[in-house]
Amino acid sequence: MEAQGEKLLQSLVDEEQSLLAKVEDAEREAARILDEARRKAEGILEAARQRADKTAQEHQAAAQRDSDSARQEVLASAEREVSETGINAQKNRERAVKLVLERVLP
Repeated sequence: MEAQGEKLLQSLVDEEQSLLAKVEDAEREAARILDEARRKAEGILEAARQRADKTAQEHQAAAQRDSDSARQEVLASAEREVSETGINAQKNRERAVKLVLERVLP
């Protein structure tokens, strides 16, 4: 009976050690899976950051092009107005000279 009890006790100890080894293996596997998931998440975040930076740069470049285009349009319009004003000033000057001459030299 005592031998049978010792066998049973040894069997329980062996089973407990086996279960403990399985738990330790599972903990190591869980740690490995968590580490792998963390690395993948970091990679995904970095890729997202790079895409966001690229998109921001593209939007900034487009905004700069639009700004340059608008500036060129305003400058061209101003140059046309200056030219027209110069032409009108010349015509008015010529009329003024003619009027003065007509009044001064009747």
